Amino acid sequence: MEFEHLQAAAEKITLSEDAQRRILDLERKQKKRYGRRKFVRRSLAASCAAALLFAGFSAAIGKIHRAPEWEITAYAKDKGGAQWLSLEPGERVLLEKDPTKNGYMVELDLPENYYYEKEIIVLGLDCIGTRGKRIFWRVCGEEEAEELPDVMSSSMYIRILDENREEVDRVYLEVTREYDDCYVQIKKQGEEQ
Repeated sequence: MEFEHLQAAAEKITLSEDAQRRILDLERKQKKRYGRRKFVRRSLAASCAAALLFAGFSAAIGKIHRAPEWEITAYAKDKGGAQWLSLEPGERVLLEKDPTKNGYMVELDLPENYYYEKEIIVLGLDCIGTRGKRIFWRVCGEEEAEELPDVMSSSMYIRILDENREEVDRVYLEVTREYDDCYVQIKKQGEEQ
């Protein structure tokens, strides 16, 4: 008897095909909705991570010191005669005496609020020093230099500093005197002798 009651109850619980289709459609819709939510959550997490990485890189790039735009010019001989020439690293130029200063001149063109440190050097009896943004080379007379070698060379380091006095670049200015000619060449750090 109990078996019959159970069988009758089971038949009452059995769903029609229309009801089964509706339930399966609801399940499919819920799975799609859950899949979309999962996709949206993952996309949102990936977007947030990308935004944080971008913000981090932007902040890091802002703190990196870039070498400033600056140059060294020299009063030197060119095809058209003596004029102020911009020097490139590795380029060696023959200096010409500046008629107004009665010596050889090299000039640094630095951005505003930038500084440079240098060392004064002596090449034989010649004095190579600085005045403002100019580096001057005073050549000793021929009678004073009779006992000196015909070819002499030396280097002067130049450190470029920003407004906070932090080094942003360094070059070596190699000066060479060959008989009566004076040459200058820029070398980057690591190229010096």
